Amino acid sequence: MLSQVLRFTFPSASTISSAAFLKLRQSIAVADWPDELRDRSVVSEGLAAIGVTDATSLLFEFDNAQLENLVKALEAPVCEFACIRLKDDAPLENEALQKSMHKTYSDTYQIQGFTGGHWAYAINTNETAGVSCFAPCEEIVPKANRKLGVYYLGWDSIELHEDGTQTEAFSEEINRLQPYFGPGSGAWYTMLRQHK
Repeated sequence: MLSQVLRFTFPSASTISSAAFLKLRQSIAVADWPDELRDRSVVSEGLAAIGVTDATSLLFEFDNAQLENLVKALEAPVCEFACIRLKDDAPLENEALQKSMHKTYSDTYQIQGFTGGHWAYAINTNETAGVSCFAPCEEIVPKANRKLGVYYLGWDSIELHEDGTQTEAFSEEINRLQPYFGPGSGAWYTMLRQHK
C-alpha cells in the first residue's frame, strides 16, 4: 500500500472550506489509485488550480498487514509524524541500526496515550521537506539507500506524548540512534479531519 503525505501552504485568500479545495478533495477521492506508482498529476494540477505553488510530497510503502495500525494513527485525536533522517554515512546495512529504527516504533506501545501507528522509509526522497509535487516525474530511492524513516504515531493528546518522552521506553532507542541523526530529524503534530 502506498501512503503519500502532502505539505503545502494555502494562498492567503483560500481556506479548506473553499469550493476549489472541495473539488480537489473530490477528484483525489475518485482517482482510486491502486497500490502502485502511476501518474498522479490530478494532485499537482488540482493544487495549482487553487494557487498552491509550494506543495511537497513524501511517499511511503506499507504492507497491507500494517494498515490497521496506520488507520489508528491517522484517526487518533493527534497524529504525529516523527522523522529520523539518518546521516549520509549511517551504516544502513547494520542489523543493530535497523533493529533500533523499528524498536523506536514498537516501544511506543509502552507509552500511555499511544493509539497505534507504524513506520516506513520514504521511497521518493531522503529529505524531510519532501520533493516538489510539480516535478516532472517521481523518482524512487533504491531500497539500500533510503535514509528517511517516518513514523505515523497516534496519540490521545499532545500532553500524553510529551509525558511519554520523559520515559525510559522513549529514550532507550532514541539515545542509541542519536549519533546517526542527520539534519531534518524531528516531528510535527497534526489533527486530521476526514472529508467525505
